[in-house]
Amino acid sequence: MVLRKWMKISFVIVLFISWILPTTSWASEADESSTFTMKLSSQIPNQGDTIEVVIEGHQLLDVYAFEINLEYDPTRLTFIDAKSDAPGFSVPPIVKDSHIQLAHTKVGKGKGLEGEQSLIKLHFQAIQNGKNELTLSSVKVVDSKLVSSTKQTNVRSTLTIYNPSTFDDLESFDWALEAIEDLASKGIVNGTGERQFSPDSAVTRADFLVLLMRALGLKGTAHQPFDDIEADAYYAQPVVVARGLGIVQGDEANQFHPQASITREDMMVLTDRALRVSNHLTSVGDQSDLTIFDDASMISDYALSSVAALVKIGLVHGYANQVFPQDTTNRAQAAVLIYNLLTYLK
Repeated sequence: MVLRKWMKISFVIVLFISWILPTTSWASEADESSTFTMKLSSQIPNQGDTIEVVIEGHQLLDVYAFEINLEYDPTRLTFIDAKSDAPGFSVPPIVKDSHIQLAHTKVGKGKGLEGEQSLIKLHFQAIQNGKNELTLSSVKVVDSKLVSSTKQTNVRSTLTIYNPSTFDDLESFDWALEAIEDLASKGIVNGTGERQFSPDSAVTRADFLVLLMRALGLKGTAHQPFDDIEADAYYAQPVVVARGLGIVQGDEANQFHPQASITREDMMVLTDRALRVSNHLTSVGDQSDLTIFDDASMISDYALSSVAALVKIGLVHGYANQVFPQDTTNRAQAAVLIYNLLTYLK
């Protein structure tokens, strides 16, 4: 009991002295060569899994005490505990909202930690599917001479929590995982088989329109049917309603081509029209909204304003500085657009 009390007092004294002394650009011993990293036991954990986060120091010089500051998303992760294998004494973690503060000190005489060291191991439970970013924002160190310094690290690591109760084929589609899981839980998207979503499969024009009408809850009166759609097709009613609303038009031969794979620009055209007829979009985009894309010249004239409008309001981001207007849309991309649309409407 006496030893434990002395250790606490020692730690408080070390930190107190470090706070009242001026902070240098880097401690006299722990120079700028020291770096800090963060490792995760899994970057795609299942919901309910325990994740270990290890904070490591590299090229350390005489680190006698340290304070670590970490940011996380408490809506997706629950903090369990933290432990240091370094010799000395740790104070209980201070957890407030999305911030965790951890502190540890050696006791007795002698130099601090040197070289490569595991500083702290934290454990979290994954409680909500989707993306979460952990940020090691800063590390404050005190050397054995009680000279302190704070290093702004801003080390980030992203993990995507996966709900094992839905689909098994999304491991390579972490960028779409949150969207697919959320839409599936609401009955907006369905799988293609038992625990299969087939995220890389192309989306037909009819299927995307059904998805769009379902997500927006659009209703109306049936319009003239297209010649290439059977009356008993599962998509027949949504298509004729969408035609009545002015969302789809068909070609000069009165055909909709329901089984053709939809291109990315046509997906955006239908989305733009659906938002406008439902009075959810009034802003207009133009060429200036597309300057970030190297392939903007590939966008068809009829689709230009629709693509620009969706880029302008943040529903479409593209990737690798391109929007790929002529590429066919896969199921993962369609789900992300619908998810972004619903988030926008909120």
